[in-house]
Amino acid sequence: MQTVATRPSLRASARVAPRRAPRVAVVTKAALDPQIVISGSTAAFLAIGRFVFLGYQRREANFDATVGPKTTGSTYFDDLQKNSTIFATNDPAGFNIIDVAGWGALGHAVGFAVLAVNSLQGANLS
Repeated sequence: MQTVATRPSLRASARVAPRRAPRVAVVTKAALDPQIVISGSTAAFLAIGRFVFLGYQRREANFDATVGPKTTGSTYFDDLQKNSTIFATNDPAGFNIIDVAGWGALGHAVGFAVLAVNSLQGANLS
């Protein structure tokens, strides 16, 4: 009579290495390219700020400058504008670095919001 250790069926199964599950490569593909969305949104907001809303911004600033108190014939706002060379620009309409930073930040925020909403639509939330 054979012992349990010498039976062929048990010895063969003891030597076989356990099989690993096959690996599946998961490829993530975004519906929208983030670089295109952020760049496009920023460019659109810069264009809107420069060509649409700049006149409104400047009109409000000029209105506030005429309302303030006068000490030597010019307002405090006028004196600040004369001494300010850091905000000088060659743009004919006067679109300066502050405008670029503000409208660019709005463009980035809207672009990230578009990407966030788009990623929620593709997710299975149930």
